[in-house]
Amino acid sequence: MSDRKITMWQAASIGLGNIIGAGIFVLAGVVIKESGPGAIIAFAFTAFLAMTVAFNSAELSSKIVSHGGLYSFTKVTMGDSLGFLVGWLRGISYAIAGAAVTLGFSSYLLSFFNNNSESLILLVSVFFLIIITAVDYAGIKVVARIEQILVFLTSAGLILFIIISVIYGKWEPSRFTPILPYGPMSIIEAASLAFFAYSGFNTIATLTPEVENGTKNVPKAIMLSLAISTVLYILVVLGMLAMMPWRLYGVAADPLVNALNYSRAPAFISFAISVVALVATVTVALSLIVAGSRTLLQMSEDGLLPKWINGRGGDSPKRAVIIIGALAVISLFLGNLQYVALASNFGVIFSYSLTGIAIVLIRRRKVLGEFSSPFYPYLQAISVVLSALIMLALGSQALYLGSLMILSGMIVYSLQKVERKEKEIVTP
Repeated sequence: MSDRKITMWQAASIGLGNIIGAGIFVLAGVVIKESGPGAIIAFAFTAFLAMTVAFNSAELSSKIVSHGGLYSFTKVTMGDSLGFLVGWLRGISYAIAGAAVTLGFSSYLLSFFNNNSESLILLVSVFFLIIITAVDYAGIKVVARIEQILVFLTSAGLILFIIISVIYGKWEPSRFTPILPYGPMSIIEAASLAFFAYSGFNTIATLTPEVENGTKNVPKAIMLSLAISTVLYILVVLGMLAMMPWRLYGVAADPLVNALNYSRAPAFISFAISVVALVATVTVALSLIVAGSRTLLQMSEDGLLPKWINGRGGDSPKRAVIIIGALAVISLFLGNLQYVALASNFGVIFSYSLTGIAIVLIRRRKVLGEFSSPFYPYLQAISVVLSALIMLALGSQALYLGSLMILSGMIVYSLQKVERKEKEIVTP
């Protein structure tokens, strides 16, 4: 094994770092607010959708060895233009998500000191992003080792919460009924939120060339990370419902801590969960820059972005890491980041919806690989339909902003295509 390659478990840790990161510590409360006890169904429904996309990604990563992940899957199966568009959307999504996660980290950290100064939150966020970018700059082996430790701490924190919920929660029908207080459609709307607590598994798909026996181990890492996170998520939501009446959940940044306080769990447990939430934010930020930089690296190597981007050093695409880190810092100053994040969410779902189509195309070409998705082509059709449903549930603002992102990506691609043709004419 090359010293620069990481193991299957390390790859799974990077994926888990993105999945069981800050999402469950914040989104679970919002999902319960939107759907009541139906949050259990929403998370289970979302897990099924994530599973269909995960099976698609696992097969594609075993047949298309690339740093590009969803970008490369689309480019190879559907052509440069659509591939560039997916890469464009993913790059923007990684940067915006990195900024959003960092703001959450800073707000949470400063809340320990009873300080909610916006300027200080912004300053801490910039400093935090610089540190995270520096760690990613050091290389994938460094990131993998850190993620293994941090993911262990995050998982231990969630398991601790689950155990405490069994002891201090009220496991009675009133905490879990009515199962659909706001009707069946609330499940779809809640699932559109819950999906982003699962979506980090595709980070692993960008690491295939950097994983030992990647075509075999990356599919395993994808499925393993999704299975672990699904079990933890559903048990955590059950525990939250048992510890505090569902009507009391809102948009607070720390719903797990609120539930612990309401159920009068020991204060040191609440403090431990708060610290774990901060740790989880670090794991997400690290993995987002990893995935974003690998996407830019592959686009550069494919000639769809300037060649100077693919400058490497050791086991890190150093220039791409700096670009993604810088874009994340710039995103901090966009104003209403939650509004901008809607466009990011659209880009994520849009790219996931194409994985089912990519599987159909690559099967027709009879490309061989280490892993094949089961229930073909039914699972692929389900993944496309459910992705479209979630995309519509994001709302008109997300669709509008997402359309603008697609239009801007098409313009950039067209301009680059013209420039490449001019260079070909000039070059003898």
